[in-house]
Amino acid sequence: MAKYITEILQEINTDPKKIDQYKGNGALRLIFEHAFLEEKKFALPEGEPPYKKDAAPIGMTPANLYQETRKLYIFCRTDLKPLRKETLFVQLLESIHPSEAELVLAIKDQKLTKMYPKITHKLVAEAGFIPAPVAKEKKAKNVKAPTGAQPTEEN
Repeated sequence: MAKYITEILQEINTDPKKIDQYKGNGALRLIFEHAFLEEKKFALPEGEPPYKKDAAPIGMTPANLYQETRKLYIFCRTDLKPLRKETLFVQLLESIHPSEAELVLAIKDQKLTKMYPKITHKLVAEAGFIPAPVAKEKKAKNVKAPTGAQPTEEN
C-alpha cells in the first residue's frame, strides 16, 4: 500500500535526504508548489475555517489527499466567487482525514515549515520540485546610470 502524504512528509522531515526517493511524486510536487510559491498561494482567508473533522481512521475517510491534490488549483482561481471557493475548501477538509486537513491548512497559509521544520523552500527547490527561491536582495538592487549619462528611451 502506498504511503499517505502526511507519512511521506514526516519521513522527509525526519531525514531530509529521503526527499530524493520521491522526486517523481506528482502529488508531492503540487503540494510543495502551493506551500512555497507565492503565485500558487490559495486565494482564501487566513486561518482555519469552521469545519467538521471526519472521525474515521486514516484510509477510511471518503477521500485522501492523494486524490484531492489535483483539485488544489481551484483555490487559486480568481474567477470563482470567494464564497464558492470557501465552500469547496470546507468540503475538502471534511472529506479527508484530520491530519491531512491540518496539512492542507498549513499549505493554504504557506506555513508548511511550521508543521515540518526541516522541509524548507531551499530543500524542496534543491530536490527539483520547485524553482529556487529568488533572493530578495537581488530584486531590491537598483542599477544606477553612470554619472553624467543621459537616460535613453528604449523601443
